[in-house]
Amino acid sequence: MLSRPRTHEPIPWRHGVVSTPLFTAATVYAGGLGLGLAADAGNALPLGWIGVGSLTGIAAAAVSRFLRTAPAPGESSVKRWFHTGFTATWTSAAYAWINWTAHGTPWTLASAAALGAATAALTPFYAIDRGLRSDQIAAQWAAEAGMSIGNAKEWQQLFEDVGARGVKVGKSTSTRGGYALPLRLTDTSYEALLALLPTLEVRKGDVRTGSLRLVRGESGLASDAVLHVTTRNVLAETINLPDDDHPLTIREPITLGLLESGEPIEILFRQVSIMIAGMKGSGKSVLLHVIIACLTRCTDAVIWMIDMAQGNTAKRWLRPWAQQWNDREGRLIDRPILDWVATEPGEAVRLLNAALAITDGRARRMKGGKIQPKDTEPAVIVLSDENSDLMAWTPEALKAKIRLLKKGRKAAVDVVDAVQRGTGPNTGGGEVDSQYDTVIGMRFAKKQEGQFVFPGHYQQVDLSKLPGKGSLYILDAQRAQQGGIGPERGKVYFANDEDEHPDGSPRHDIEQLAVARWDIRPDLDAAAQDDAAPFGYHERWTDPRRIEWLLDALDLPTPVGTARTEQHAARAEGSTAQSRSAGDIGTLTPMRPMDYYIEKAKNWRPDPEQQNQPPAPEPAAGGGEPSRDNGPDGPDDPATAAAIAQALAEFERITEQAAQPAADEEPAPAPSAGPEWLPTAIDAIESAGAMGMKPAAIAEMVGRDRKTVREALKAAAERGELVYRDRGPHSVYVHPDHA
Repeated sequence: MLSRPRTHEPIPWRHGVVSTPLFTAATVYAGGLGLGLAADAGNALPLGWIGVGSLTGIAAAAVSRFLRTAPAPGESSVKRWFHTGFTATWTSAAYAWINWTAHGTPWTLASAAALGAATAALTPFYAIDRGLRSDQIAAQWAAEAGMSIGNAKEWQQLFEDVGARGVKVGKSTSTRGGYALPLRLTDTSYEALLALLPTLEVRKGDVRTGSLRLVRGESGLASDAVLHVTTRNVLAETINLPDDDHPLTIREPITLGLLESGEPIEILFRQVSIMIAGMKGSGKSVLLHVIIACLTRCTDAVIWMIDMAQGNTAKRWLRPWAQQWNDREGRLIDRPILDWVATEPGEAVRLLNAALAITDGRARRMKGGKIQPKDTEPAVIVLSDENSDLMAWTPEALKAKIRLLKKGRKAAVDVVDAVQRGTGPNTGGGEVDSQYDTVIGMRFAKKQEGQFVFPGHYQQVDLSKLPGKGSLYILDAQRAQQGGIGPERGKVYFANDEDEHPDGSPRHDIEQLAVARWDIRPDLDAAAQDDAAPFGYHERWTDPRRIEWLLDALDLPTPVGTARTEQHAARAEGSTAQSRSAGDIGTLTPMRPMDYYIEKAKNWRPDPEQQNQPPAPEPAAGGGEPSRDNGPDGPDDPATAAAIAQALAEFERITEQAAQPAADEEPAPAPSAGPEWLPTAIDAIESAGAMGMKPAAIAEMVGRDRKTVREALKAAAERGELVYRDRGPHSVYVHPDHA
């Protein structure tokens, strides 16, 4: 659940649900006995002041509890009122007993029985109160566990016990996740001590596996090192995504969660390519939402997304714009927070080629060096989900991706890919794998998957042992270069991407993030838009066929004349959008079938030289750039009327093209002479490039036995469709284009 940061409530006592009320009752009874002893000694008790102080104490406790338990946005206030009511009840009972005994005596059996009965009656409610505060209590306990201090003498002896001679241990210092011990090495080298860490963990006895981390000292001397000891179980925590909307820059590292040491997971997205690998259910989707939530706060970056799961990740972010919500300040959300989204192979190839065109265009225009992103020339982050579906079956996309990975970073065009496995067919092969600067591995069912995700650190990681969703290993250039530190474990922030609350009502956590961030990101610069125009950049949101996935998902109307008009006409005509309360997600406005596109046309600025020309027979390459400044608004304005007429003519052309195949479509290739799976195998072999593919890998990919696959590949090679490269046990089949 998304929640804003707030101060955790103090833990009243360190014992459990039963012992805490008993301790509190004993404290109250001791106070009553103190008053009784004072009265027995002949002192006159200020009964009036005791009564006034009691009322003041009850009010102060209740108000304090009310303020400290403020619910997060979207949360129910029921918990808050329960906490406040319980606090007022038990403090009232305690002060009432004290006043009663002050007027009488605490030395009777009746007074003790009254206090015991009140304690027994309130204990179950205290259990409920503690249960509702379990997250806050767990967080504070975790934070306090990280304040431990190590015993230098104990560690000195432990090093000697495991065979590390000449290790001098300095005074420990607290860290966010435990403590750090400065070391001075005299006889044992840094590398030798690194190999002894597992044995040291076993000998220590009270630390978890992987909780010891050795790094080189800041001095850079071979004799200096620092041992980080983690006592906080970060991987078992749920760390909510901070409710922070202040702008960021893509040129600085972005925080995605916490390392096991308690330090932030900071990743640089500029001039790096990132791969995220994890099985279904590992928390990969949540990580993608967190990445989008952070990147959309950058004033110098735009997101292009390839979402091959039918846009499941992107839909939630686009919904406030597509359904014309208002933001928290009442402004209409008039542009998508994601600049371009592709959900099928053809559109993905179009997007990748456009990104490559921007790369080439910027390379031609810059004077040398690398582009430093800014709001007038932002970075383009190409984020891909379910990347394997594209890389394994679309050779055109693989070719564009390889070129983009190699050339994009200098032009501020960078790539983030999410895959379900780290194998070649999923990522695009070794030529793609070698270009990733940062690798994030999440949970897998088998330890062996680690050799594909972290091939150089296979024995150091075990992805099958990562606990729960959102836990990960991360390896970037910095961690790879710091004396072989290797992948570090951590926990990503939690962003709730569920569609519904437990009671069945809709959730809008992701939509709320889009509402808060939609106006932060910049627009793509005009030069880059011109570079991307030949690939349909300007029509990416106005062509109904290209956004049909979004129209279907959100039940939005379609322009008249398209294939989906008939099935939506009945509910589109005169429909009104669902209204929502102010302060929640804004107000939705009615949308007739043509309103959306006419509004887009009214904001276009057509070329004056082309206003009197008929529409081109093919989609406009450049198009008019939508301006966020409203132009003349009204049916009598010539520019507006011309733009609307041009838009309507374009819709008519699209409708005619939808009814018949495009003239420039290439004829379908003739079927292969081999089995039905052979074309798929040939495409995969072509995608693998000069590396080729082994018959065993192809057999696994197409789900056939190796003998059948070898015979079919051999026949294809005899027909000239493939080339067999005989290299003994490493023999492969290569496409003729790469032979």
